Amino acid sequence: MDGAITIHVRWKGGIIMRMVSGRRAFLEILRQEGVRYIFGNPGTTELPLMDGLVDYQDIHYILALQEGVAIGAADGYAQASGNLGVVNVHVAPGLGNAMGMLYDAYRAHTPLLVTAGQQDQHLQLSEPLLWADLVEMARPLVKWSYEVRTLRDLPVIIRRAIKTALTPPTGPVFLSLPMDVLY
Repeated sequence: MDGAITIHVRWKGGIIMRMVSGRRAFLEILRQEGVRYIFGNPGTTELPLMDGLVDYQDIHYILALQEGVAIGAADGYAQASGNLGVVNVHVAPGLGNAMGMLYDAYRAHTPLLVTAGQQDQHLQLSEPLLWADLVEMARPLVKWSYEVRTLRDLPVIIRRAIKTALTPPTGPVFLSLPMDVLY
């Protein structure tokens, strides 16, 4: 499989190894962590994630009309359920729109995994339209902020992000997900 990694998938009968794409690795880990909802407002850089959700009918994408609403809904869900809230926004404008509600989640110590699609890494040096350093944008309002650079690192980074969000004092974390890593 082109652009795939080996991922260890835990299930009741043991551990199996599979070759998977970035989007499948991301969604498989969310499934293993018990995530059932992703709140978001996607754009073109999130197409790999949206395509992958077709095979994960137990994970529901809750579409919000604006990113602040997506963060607010995930914040409310996480506080009411005690589960990790997962949010997906579109590049710099989406993260910018989400910042007010992200501040509220940070102050409330709400465990959120906030992700934003990012431009293909090959394009970043030319600073394409809607590009920004998302990690630095998010850093003041989260416990941990990171950009996934390679498919090989994706599973470790996602697990670290989730663990960080859920470790007291709980709070939001941020991951920038370049489009080429998710394909």
